[in-house]
Amino acid sequence: MVMPSQPCNSFAELVCQSNFSFLHAASHPEELVRHAYFLGYQAIAITDECSMAGVVRAYTEIKGHHLPIKLIVGSLFRIQSQTLVLLCPNRQAYSECCRIISNARRRAEKGQYELTQWDLKTIKHCFCLWLPSENLPSKDNEEWGRWLLKHYKDRLFLCVKRWLTANEDSYLMMCESLADTLQLDIVATSFARMHEPTRLPLLQCLQAINTGCTVSELGRETLANAEACLPPIEKLTSLF
Repeated sequence: MVMPSQPCNSFAELVCQSNFSFLHAASHPEELVRHAYFLGYQAIAITDECSMAGVVRAYTEIKGHHLPIKLIVGSLFRIQSQTLVLLCPNRQAYSECCRIISNARRRAEKGQYELTQWDLKTIKHCFCLWLPSENLPSKDNEEWGRWLLKHYKDRLFLCVKRWLTANEDSYLMMCESLADTLQLDIVATSFARMHEPTRLPLLQCLQAINTGCTVSELGRETLANAEACLPPIEKLTSLF
């Protein structure tokens, strides 16, 4: 795994969903940025799924309380079992991301979206974080990686999360192999869906509502633990 050249106290969380990712996350944007500041993060990205809705509240919280933490704007997308996060380093990138969000939402019923590979081809300024699928063979992930590399070149990074789940070691090995084969840098993320572990029961309730069953009936559909949160930097150091 490629290790960061910067010290860990400059950690930036680049994949983070707020409760504007409806029924998929359990913390307000304000809670996420406050907690990231409390933990000593240098920056945090709010990357709700096919949405920019959480960014405004996060920005208002940072500016209103003069928090010395950088807000990164972006959005998360799912397409053909792949998870992609587009980050916006400038106004042009922000405009591109908002455009494909609008187009993807218009193609689907309310509350849904339909992203296409053509949408992704039109992105010329965003950075792309790629989280390979845990449910596809390495060969299929590699094909996707090569397609992304063709269209994003120096703007593509392979993103790895540590949720301490079963078979995680084999997934990490696959990600390292993909990064080596495609010559991609690896970016560490917590892929946070709540600001702290105490929100797990709420997140499980939201998952049950989204699935249309009780919490006890979720089975493997629920999170196995509370690792999908913003961890202390000391824990990040031990995980990565």
